[in-house]
Amino acid sequence: MSFEYLTFLAYSPRGKSEIEISSRTVAGSCKNGDVSFSTRLSQRIREANLSEYFSNSALVPVPRSTPLVEGAVFPARIICETFVSNGLGESVANCLQRKYAIPKSSGQFHADTRNTVQQHQESLEVTPILITEPTIIVIDDILTLGRTSMASALELQKVYPDKEIKIFCAFRTRSWKDLETIIDISKGIMHPAGNGGVQLPD
Repeated sequence: MSFEYLTFLAYSPRGKSEIEISSRTVAGSCKNGDVSFSTRLSQRIREANLSEYFSNSALVPVPRSTPLVEGAVFPARIICETFVSNGLGESVANCLQRKYAIPKSSGQFHADTRNTVQQHQESLEVTPILITEPTIIVIDDILTLGRTSMASALELQKVYPDKEIKIFCAFRTRSWKDLETIIDISKGIMHPAGNGGVQLPD
């Protein structure tokens, strides 16, 4: 099963240019749950005429790599709540949880050592709740290989087979090319690939 995705910003984990260093600072604001970041992002999305992507949708935040602890920062949920309050999406559906901790993707530098789509799926659980919107959008902070997003979408599809399911991530990791700007809109279709991976168009 394939899913449409949208990312808005570019992130370089190790680049040394001023823009690449800046991308890590901005990504850090996102991961720290900075509401002002999410507010500015929602404004930029509207300015880029991409509001339609979020029409008639419920936003589902992707959990972190460990089960949520009370008081912990939940970046994806902050993005969801901020987006809805700024007119992107109709509601936030907190229905996706992590059953147990898995290794953090940011600590794995090679694709063959990262969690597979199946490993992500096994660690995720969907709590069935009423979602009236026809579209569900999986929301996460950073898309690198797409495995977390793909696993989340697949698990949601099992519970909501009649919904259109799409993906939005604030950042797309771009470690293979020099960044010229942090705003780097990427839109396409992701497909399941062999060995627990995901095929992205670029």
